[in-house]
Amino acid sequence: MIDTVTLVSLLMIILIGLPHGALDGAVSICLDIKNDFFSKFYFFLIYIGLAIFVTILWINFPQISLILFLLISIFHFGLGDYNWSDKKEKYILGFINGGLIIFGISITSPIQVDIIFKSLSFETNFVWLFINIGSLILVSFLPWLFINLEKLSTIDILRLFLIILSVLFLHPLLAFAIYFCFIHTINHFMRIIPSLKKRISRSKIIKLFSLFTFTSWTIGIIIFNLFRDTYGDLELIYRIIFIGLAALTVPHMILIDFYFRPREKI
Repeated sequence: MIDTVTLVSLLMIILIGLPHGALDGAVSICLDIKNDFFSKFYFFLIYIGLAIFVTILWINFPQISLILFLLISIFHFGLGDYNWSDKKEKYILGFINGGLIIFGISITSPIQVDIIFKSLSFETNFVWLFINIGSLILVSFLPWLFINLEKLSTIDILRLFLIILSVLFLHPLLAFAIYFCFIHTINHFMRIIPSLKKRISRSKIIKLFSLFTFTSWTIGIIIFNLFRDTYGDLELIYRIIFIGLAALTVPHMILIDFYFRPREKI
């Protein structure tokens, strides 16, 4: 039986957080590629191919894949919350910002988080070694943060404060869901959509967003029904959501963080 907090958190991630990557379909139209069927087909083939590769990697090397996913998430979340910058210090700020949520919920609620980790990777000893080392590195950067606090905007400071409060006082999955849905996702929408509207119509953005969102939900439902007899319901939901997030985050991060945002300077 899924408790209320877990259910609400998972629904938030599925219904609000997960769809933010669905804007990638609209972003692809704004790429500097030929506007023809085959060019678009090759783009989506590469995008889906990367997602499938990550899934296969996870099935064969779950613990390594989980560690890589956590590391990628830290920088994707961290960099995604700040305005674009070409300064190297953005990586330190990104690590601190993303590390507070990933390392924070892991260290403050290890028993609850380990249940999720073990549903994704049956062995978690190296995962926790990564968490412990990463947490020490994060703490070592905090003096630098305080020294450079004047470089942060009021919104940046407020966001860090809210992350710390949620990590300390909320259920870890709820803390992650609130961060993922109402900080990371909203920041993503506010940066990406204005740039998209300069190039394509609002109706096209909505159509592509809806298509990709409902497609991802449909695939998730199909996978749930296929493997329902293999795993417990909650374990299977964790696997679908977080392995699915990992599979989509890799091409999403390459597209957004290494191409679209630097090009648009957003």
